[in-house]
Amino acid sequence: MDAAYEASMYLEASWYAYAVLEDRLISLLRNSGGVGENDGGASGKPIRMMGPKLKELSRRAKRDKLLKENFEHDKLNDWKESRNNLMHAMGDATMPIAAIDGVAKKLAEDGRTLVREYASACRRLKKHRDKVPA
Repeated sequence: MDAAYEASMYLEASWYAYAVLEDRLISLLRNSGGVGENDGGASGKPIRMMGPKLKELSRRAKRDKLLKENFEHDKLNDWKESRNNLMHAMGDATMPIAAIDGVAKKLAEDGRTLVREYASACRRLKKHRDKVPA
């Protein structure tokens, strides 16, 4: 991700950020009751997309104090929406190349920050989970 960003390959860097953020969301789900919907763990329906993962984590954070302290919904949701908007604009050619480049750069910059924040949050949640029950 950082190498792609440093090489001005912003669209690629934003995709790397997306992949890492998906992984970190799975870690948060795993450490807050399981990777399935409705605290299902192995018996719950696996959550495939980022939006539903964010929704499930928000639901869990209402009753899990440790998760609430280590999960921030709005910034990542806004980033996800910006990324989706860019992908659709590229797909239907509604955005000029210069605008795509600018949005991709901003997504990559913000994605790098979010990756650091979520990686730290996952480490904190995992480290302290045995001290604070879900």
